[in-house]
Amino acid sequence: MWLLLLAPPLLLAIDPQQWPLYLTLGIVFNLLFSYSAVRSNCTWFGPVVTRFQTGKKEVWLTIDDGPHPQDTPRLLALLKRHGARATFFVIGRHVEQYPELALAMVRDGHQLANHSATHPVASFWCLPTSRLAREVDGCAQTLRKTTAEASRRFRAPAGMANLFLHFLLRERGMKLIGWSARGYDGLRHNVEPMVTGILESVEPGAIILLHEGKLDGHGNSVSLLVIEALLKRLTLAGYRFTVPADDRLL
Repeated sequence: MWLLLLAPPLLLAIDPQQWPLYLTLGIVFNLLFSYSAVRSNCTWFGPVVTRFQTGKKEVWLTIDDGPHPQDTPRLLALLKRHGARATFFVIGRHVEQYPELALAMVRDGHQLANHSATHPVASFWCLPTSRLAREVDGCAQTLRKTTAEASRRFRAPAGMANLFLHFLLRERGMKLIGWSARGYDGLRHNVEPMVTGILESVEPGAIILLHEGKLDGHGNSVSLLVIEALLKRLTLAGYRFTVPADDRLL
């Protein structure tokens, strides 16, 4: 990829008369570079975990954007009733605001993971290495300060990861976690289509993506309703909600 990006200016320096061709090539290569950064779960620059290895009917429930003062306590109670474990990909500044909720997640047997310090969803895909480092390391420091642990699992805001992020995570021994089933709960309000869409994508080893703090037009927690429906239906179908070890991540 680096060769593709550097080739047009190098060729232009060698043969300036062909600048229209090299300019076109540069535009095309930069468009490809940008597309790969904004496309969720893109593996052009490095690995993205989108499922885990299992011989059983197991799924990994991942919940982004917490802690949330209204949703988190109800989610924890719901997960406890169903005996389900989940990974909460938390935002650093939210952990700073609600450290007691982050600690409650850990006490209930769930995993906390890194979802950036401030969640700059509009610009994360194009951030330079220095800013990416502040986002990743800032959340890690907050988790370490609050829970005495810093996760080696990272989920990019909206799943958008550029080349610099892959390098940065590799240096820190961290894994980029994507998903294989999602409900688009940040965009939709109708629970049943969201649940149906997730169930259609679920198979053993699936990673389910949902969020905290998403409300419908009546102020109801969309995520809470979707997660409750999934817990009931997948449990009836014989599935177990687990948090896989690193050696099972694909």
